[in-house]
Amino acid sequence: MLLLLLPALFALACTSSATGNRDGIRGVWAVDETEKIRREDVEHPLMHDRRNRVWNGREISLFGARNEVVGFQIILVGGDRNVDSIHVRLDSLSGGQDVLRAHGPSGDPFDHRGRDVELFLERYLRVDRRSEWWLAGARPLPDGDHVGWIPDALVPYDIELRHLRKPGGFAIEAGTTQAVWVDVSLPRTLAATHLRGTVVITVGKNVAFEIPVQMRVLGFTLSDTTHLSNHFFWGATTAEARHGVKAGTREYREIFRNYATTFHRHRLDLVDGRRTFEGFVNDLAPYYTGAAYSEESGYAGPGLNVGNQTYSIGTYDQPGQGWISGFWPDTPEAWQKAADRWEGWFASHAPSVLRFKYLEDEAPYSHWAAVRQKAGWIKASPGPGQHLRRAFTTRISAEMVGAVDLWLVEGHAGWKDSGGTAGFDLPRVRERQAAGEMVGLYNGMRPSYGEPNAIDNFAADARVNPWICWKYKADHYYYWETAFHADKQINIWERPVAGSLLYTGEDIIAPAEDRRMRGPIMSIRLKNLRRGFQDYEYLVCARRAGIATDEQVSKVVRAAFNDYNGSTFTNQADQPQWAERGYVFEAARLAVGEQIEQYWRAAAGPKNDR
Repeated sequence: MLLLLLPALFALACTSSATGNRDGIRGVWAVDETEKIRREDVEHPLMHDRRNRVWNGREISLFGARNEVVGFQIILVGGDRNVDSIHVRLDSLSGGQDVLRAHGPSGDPFDHRGRDVELFLERYLRVDRRSEWWLAGARPLPDGDHVGWIPDALVPYDIELRHLRKPGGFAIEAGTTQAVWVDVSLPRTLAATHLRGTVVITVGKNVAFEIPVQMRVLGFTLSDTTHLSNHFFWGATTAEARHGVKAGTREYREIFRNYATTFHRHRLDLVDGRRTFEGFVNDLAPYYTGAAYSEESGYAGPGLNVGNQTYSIGTYDQPGQGWISGFWPDTPEAWQKAADRWEGWFASHAPSVLRFKYLEDEAPYSHWAAVRQKAGWIKASPGPGQHLRRAFTTRISAEMVGAVDLWLVEGHAGWKDSGGTAGFDLPRVRERQAAGEMVGLYNGMRPSYGEPNAIDNFAADARVNPWICWKYKADHYYYWETAFHADKQINIWERPVAGSLLYTGEDIIAPAEDRRMRGPIMSIRLKNLRRGFQDYEYLVCARRAGIATDEQVSKVVRAAFNDYNGSTFTNQADQPQWAERGYVFEAARLAVGEQIEQYWRAAAGPKNDR
């Protein structure tokens, strides 16, 4: 068990109303979004730690701004016998005239209109050995709390009960835990400053626990625009291999919409690969103008009426042909015509979108000359295509300067035979940014920055990256694959696969896990990416108010990249210099949030700046 300080006086004084063997449940407690409580963790230290701001032994305490989604976890601890027919409910939160409800008019899990409280059953996956790091030949991390039954998949509560064929409620085995994840969306129109509700836990027909919930609503509103540019790749194979639909069909478009809107609600931009120009205009344009995220289109939540902010043209389109209709020859004329069409459309219809041609992915050094040539064709276009950015996933190298103006790099030097990515090398980054170029990072690479690829990493590995981007002024964050398992003949519920942030609600490859959901099942890692991107919006609000945040940011991230004690990158034996516990992030978020609230009170009211 991780060594956490246990304040003795608090532990002795805590006589919680949520403990005691009631109908076979030994106790109930709560924790924030950025923890993973294993199924076997019946004596987790955070049950009694004062730093756990969500739980004081008697009630659940939350806070958030308007237009924010706040998550938390309810942990049920089993007693000395198996217990069945357990139900957890949080039907509403209310304050004044405001009522947030758990049940909207539609039973569709992807329709959030009128439904601001969502419950999910956490699904545990067995990890017998720590994941290898991405660097070839790397040693796995120490086991610690990272082997055993690890929670990751979050299945909508009623859908999981139906899947388990347990309409009467779920079960807890003796000596284990079961967590329920709760999301609370705070509408931008909310007037109340405090909301209250009650978690009710029943066993059969008996009420075993009633736990008060109070939500403090901070006096400002997060923007609908997400200010950390990002894109997350999603391939058509996800719909084809797992949902059993063909790309381009009406069914495919419906499924893609559920994925795209889910990611948009999490402040993430989903990019789906090798779209022709005509295919983009016909099918995806509304996701970039904002029309797909309007109330008229059935959308509700953060990002209302705001389109995606990033589009990657021809992601993984090796060697760069076919990024417009048909397969185009490697000639300057063909590439410039393509660039003109793409750039011209965005300049006219969605000018604020960061758009770029994704050049060859992690190209080996032997390919660099060809990639440089093609990038030069775009740059030399006599038409609007000359303004289209050119992205390259490799190290910042003098040989590519002048050809590339969006560098996407990983964390360590020389980790692949592609010539190495050289990481987010701070002196080189500042040099390129001063020249008007953008530098972003992708995936994860401990200990330089968080690695959300594997379920056995800390939940903080996903949340920390937006904080690191803020501290070191990264321009973009890119994640290589949201469903790497999609076309593999494996059951991801039994065999976790790195590089998969989500599970599919339908699964024709693993039919026993088919939940008849025409969209994604999210993971704790995806929720923590959302949490980190929302944290970033707090920092944006603070900057606009002239509030200094360096102190709080440094409490979360002391150092990252090659800011560790000098000029060299860290190696894998080093410990990260950023926070790995949720309570560190929550303390910083609250401190920044309270300063913003004080500013807006003095300024006679907040503004919702898009």
